[in-house]
Amino acid sequence: MRVYSCEQMRNIEEIANRRGMSYITMMENAGVACFKEICNIIGDSCPESVTVLCGSGKNGGDGFVIARHLSEAGYKVNVLLTCGLPKAEEAVAMYSKLSTDNIIITNSSDAITNSLEIINKSDILIDCLFGIGFKGELRGDSLTIVKEVNKNKKAVKISVDIPSGLEGDSNAVNGEFIKADFTLAITCKKPVHALKPTADYCGEVRVLDIGFSEDCYNSVECEFYSADTNFIKSNLPVRKLDSNKGTYGKLLSVCGSMRMQGAAVLCANAAVKSGVGLLTCAFPQKAYCAIASKLTEPLMLPLPDDENGFLSSEAISEIGEKLLTSTAVVIGCGLGVTDGTGQVLEYVLKNAKCPVLIDADGLNILSENINILKTVEAPVVLTPHPGEMAKLLKKSIAEIQQNRISSCKELSELTGAVVLLKGVNTVISAGDEVYINPTGNQGMAKGGSGDVLSGIIGSLLAQGVKPLESAVCAAYIHGLCGDILADEYSLTGLTPSMIVDYLPKLFSKFENKAD
Repeated sequence: MRVYSCEQMRNIEEIANRRGMSYITMMENAGVACFKEICNIIGDSCPESVTVLCGSGKNGGDGFVIARHLSEAGYKVNVLLTCGLPKAEEAVAMYSKLSTDNIIITNSSDAITNSLEIINKSDILIDCLFGIGFKGELRGDSLTIVKEVNKNKKAVKISVDIPSGLEGDSNAVNGEFIKADFTLAITCKKPVHALKPTADYCGEVRVLDIGFSEDCYNSVECEFYSADTNFIKSNLPVRKLDSNKGTYGKLLSVCGSMRMQGAAVLCANAAVKSGVGLLTCAFPQKAYCAIASKLTEPLMLPLPDDENGFLSSEAISEIGEKLLTSTAVVIGCGLGVTDGTGQVLEYVLKNAKCPVLIDADGLNILSENINILKTVEAPVVLTPHPGEMAKLLKKSIAEIQQNRISSCKELSELTGAVVLLKGVNTVISAGDEVYINPTGNQGMAKGGSGDVLSGIIGSLLAQGVKPLESAVCAAYIHGLCGDILADEYSLTGLTPSMIVDYLPKLFSKFENKAD
């Protein structure tokens, strides 16, 4: 799903206007679309009182349209003018169409106490105070009103376009804001709907069509993309009736060491439970007992190692043989940073013909010679956390975190790789094409989570999913597992192993079966 900035949204509206749709028609269409969706939300319940809180701008104008249609549908409607009479031209026109015979209109600036009483008694509260033009913090009567809205725990709170008090282009929280149960995004999602933590404060976001042609959207480059269930389902492999284990790829996992055997195990189990047909786990001989005892499905390839249990350069020949038949490689999880592991990574990059995912210690090794990626023929996926990204770009972690999207794009453009920057609002970039992952939570901030993600991506790569789509789908699935498990158990108790175990059930939501 495309996500547009507020300025880009204004440009789209301007294009639609030039092509024949007046701004007054846009407002009517938006209000009608919201009215229909609000009726869907209300369902068979019979609210005694519906209150529409209207600001003086265009968002308030949408509210006037909603109020008119709700009243005509038989609902008892209150309209609160939270900033006095409307000022925007289209809003003034819509306000003039309200019938005071069926709608109670209260000017909050004249009767703030009465307004607060109305809010407190309402069953449905529709927030049309501020739209995409809002900046800063709520103050005065608006602040008082929003606090009263949030105090009403029984009411269903529905925000039109953006919960008032939040900014459309930002995930920053600058003060009080309406804590919406539903947000009705007009025409498209804005950054506030897709970036955490504000995405979580919007409640359930429903995008409403108001009649713009596809050309209007295509004429404006979006801010970024946000994956949804349709994207995931459309990009996962089809499980064919006439198939065998070779149909679903051969993944080579070069991960683990004597000290970090858990990384190899988590990555391998995640890959198997994400559908790969054949998995070969290559790891140091000294880690054999620790790793092999925890794996059932993969093939084992114990390799020559050094005295500390890390892969040595003598492992290269056997890895080279496996590369010839592999359809994807994952390298780096728990690998360690030594001369031997550095030589192994360099060999894989120079000789692989299939996609290669590099994570963890593979990235730490790469940071000392990142230019090698410019000579690699195979597609590459990099999955750094902010610390690893800082090493790769020779910047501070603070610089990376303050500029996550631009940093991700920079590394992608520098290396030609698909880059997945982990963390809150995981960013995936293939040059100018950027995705922000909407799933995941703070309970996943535990050692091993990244190894699970690498296993999922590697599995999808091996099955033939393109690198960018593999990274986007894997991040979404990984985070969604974490979200479901956090709700079922807790953020505190959520573990990477739990996510691995839940993967088979989650894939049932997206599975593509042959007819």
